[in-house]
Amino acid sequence: MARTVIKDQTVWITGASSGIGRALALGLAERGNHLILTSRNRQNLVDLAGSLDCSTTVLAADISEASSTGLLRDELGKLEAGLDMAVLCAGDCEYVDTRNFDTNVVERMFNVNVFGLSRSVEAALPALRKSQKSPNIVGISSASAITGLPRAEAYGASKAALVSMLESLALDLVHEGIAITMVLPGFVDTPLTQRNDFPMPFLMSPGQAASIVLTGIERGNRRIEFPRRLIWPLRFMSLLPENFRLKIGQRMVRRE
Repeated sequence: MARTVIKDQTVWITGASSGIGRALALGLAERGNHLILTSRNRQNLVDLAGSLDCSTTVLAADISEASSTGLLRDELGKLEAGLDMAVLCAGDCEYVDTRNFDTNVVERMFNVNVFGLSRSVEAALPALRKSQKSPNIVGISSASAITGLPRAEAYGASKAALVSMLESLALDLVHEGIAITMVLPGFVDTPLTQRNDFPMPFLMSPGQAASIVLTGIERGNRRIEFPRRLIWPLRFMSLLPENFRLKIGQRMVRRE
């Protein structure tokens, strides 16, 4: 498959200070791009920018706050040649304990993972429309969006909603030449997954994940799912009749 290297582009990365976002920043810097780095922690962004051998702009913001939209839109709007790619990695993860179901957990997950991405898209679109290249929005979802999993009533639901939003954006923006790339990774060793209290099959490093994502983008893939050893069973499970899916899923439930 033909591959076009991402080079000499202006790329905005949210969630850039850690995890997949940071690893993608490292990979994109090596390719020679101008990076705009966003996360809540300005100092972490400054430290990251100082370690990169490319042109960088630090744009600290908290996408979980509604007030961030105007700030980000205004700053991105200052790009004379526009924005070529928005890589939206910012997110959070919490799991539900159904013995003490808490709607606040669901609200927090949707605020960051769904509304946060929505705010980022709103901020980025005017600048993407100015690009003279092939503008692209890359949204990081999760393999948990494929089918229902234990304790994922909040996190999994938010990631599934994110995929639905991106699929609709792909339809509505195609006539403007703005592409949408959806990324559904499995378990990646990040500060978020390090809080998990259960086994994580096929765990990979952020660098490995970033390499797969960048290769997929450069090949023009619109949906990037990995690792296959995890994705294929989840896809198969999602196609089963409800009764069979429930029986399999029940075996994953942790008993205490």
